[in-house]
Amino acid sequence: MNELTKSFTAKIEEIFSEKKMPGKIAVAVSGGADSLALTLLLQELCAVKKITLLAVTVDHKMRRNSSSEAQKLGKILAQKKISHEILAINPEKIPQKNIEAKLREARYELLCDFCKKNKIKFLFLGHHLGDVAENFFIRLFRGSGLDGLSSIAELSELKQIKLVRPLLDVTKDELKNFLHAKKVKWFEDETNQDEKFLRNKIRKFFESFPEKNLIQKRIKKAADEIAKMRDFFDELVALEAAEIVELRPDGSFLINHKKFQKLDEKIALRILVSILMKVGGKVYKPRLKKLKNFYEYLRGDEIKLRNFYGCSAKKFDAERILLRK
Repeated sequence: MNELTKSFTAKIEEIFSEKKMPGKIAVAVSGGADSLALTLLLQELCAVKKITLLAVTVDHKMRRNSSSEAQKLGKILAQKKISHEILAINPEKIPQKNIEAKLREARYELLCDFCKKNKIKFLFLGHHLGDVAENFFIRLFRGSGLDGLSSIAELSELKQIKLVRPLLDVTKDELKNFLHAKKVKWFEDETNQDEKFLRNKIRKFFESFPEKNLIQKRIKKAADEIAKMRDFFDELVALEAAEIVELRPDGSFLINHKKFQKLDEKIALRILVSILMKVGGKVYKPRLKKLKNFYEYLRGDEIKLRNFYGCSAKKFDAERILLRK
């Protein structure tokens, strides 16, 4: 057992220290070094723990070779005796604007629906140390606050599916070295060289530093500290939310309008974001400018039917506003 396998096993045991290990899991695998290494690491773990592993690839059809690569990846995984499914994004859902964000939403929707259909509660994702550092810079450039600058969560939930990211402390180089040792080739996405995407510019910036791995570890440490500050603030927000928000059996929410109007803006926005993401089933938070516009509308006295971020808001009675899908 090599060092990466040992540390990976320890990380999984840490994540599931208070939870029973599932009998079946899924892993999202694109064919890149990170997700492919994660899949092989999980295969080793699942063999020991007697867990059924399903690898799932989303063919977004945005690149000329995406479908053929998905088929080739299936052959690689078949040689490793790993069950593999290919999910294709509906052509009608392929966006023309805000491509990265829209594709990400469509990808997560497909993956979560697949997990539900196959009664899988845990979906593993291959985000690694480099992703944490890149996300930090992307959000910093966009003027994000606590949420955007916080480290990616190891364990989160979307549409009742637990998203698990066990590689957040692992460098891309470690993952590539692991695959080299296994004599497994991965696919390089040619769009990773396209500098019209901010992420690629940031990635190349990191590559210019010989000590990039150390720099990324320091950035993650800072992002982890910011996440602690965010979590503390969320505890305060939860106390306020308990006084003004009511969750209904159908998954909709009622907000006491007068109390909401009197809340501090930062706390009110935080409560509103949480409701919007839960009702709309979103992975990412709405853009701050649009969120503030919706917040200002809800603070007003005249509330009529209005839609935002997959939710509709309208007056429920004399005292409360209803937010539902």
